[in-house]
Amino acid sequence: MDNMGCDMKKMEESESMIKSVCNFNGRYLSPVSQGHLSKLKGWRNSQMDILRQWKFLTDYNQEKWFQQISEDDTQIILEIMVPAEENNMQFIGYCGIVGMDFINRRGEISFLVDPVRAQDKKLYREDFLSTLYMLCQYGFEELNSHKLFTETFAFRLYHIKILEEFGFHLDGTLREHQFIKGQYHDSLIHSVLCHEWIKIKEEMKNVLEK
Repeated sequence: MDNMGCDMKKMEESESMIKSVCNFNGRYLSPVSQGHLSKLKGWRNSQMDILRQWKFLTDYNQEKWFQQISEDDTQIILEIMVPAEENNMQFIGYCGIVGMDFINRRGEISFLVDPVRAQDKKLYREDFLSTLYMLCQYGFEELNSHKLFTETFAFRLYHIKILEEFGFHLDGTLREHQFIKGQYHDSLIHSVLCHEWIKIKEEMKNVLEK
């Protein structure tokens, strides 16, 4: 079998594995598709104020990023998909566990959705809670992580409210940590530990599967 055939087989096996582990409440996680890079670039560029991104991405930047995450075991980046018409799946965002530290068994959670979809607060809450559930399930139960954490700009009040509703604990504040549009902003660090996940898992299933 040629290299392309091997690569396709690996991707199919990987996608099947992740979908079997990470699907919940009508959301599915799968490996990032190269065909979605342009849409993802647009979403990232339009939401720079909430990302640690200081310049607009080009097609070249996005292709380079895709190549890097494909080869880096410490960066687990996944698409968020929902069922659409005619048995198709709709790409609504991306997420992941990044900066994996396999010695200390920790990683940082990443999450971004289509900015139009994000305007619907009820939908955003369901997307975010469901994605957090899947990432924690994958991180703690498959990757054997001890700790998953997030960094959030302090002005993202609704996002923080959802994090804390899920069960993330506020570890602390990085004061005036990010410079955005001529002003410094605090960043908040939240985390969940593996032993806390057991209780959170049952609580979130009851909340989201009603």
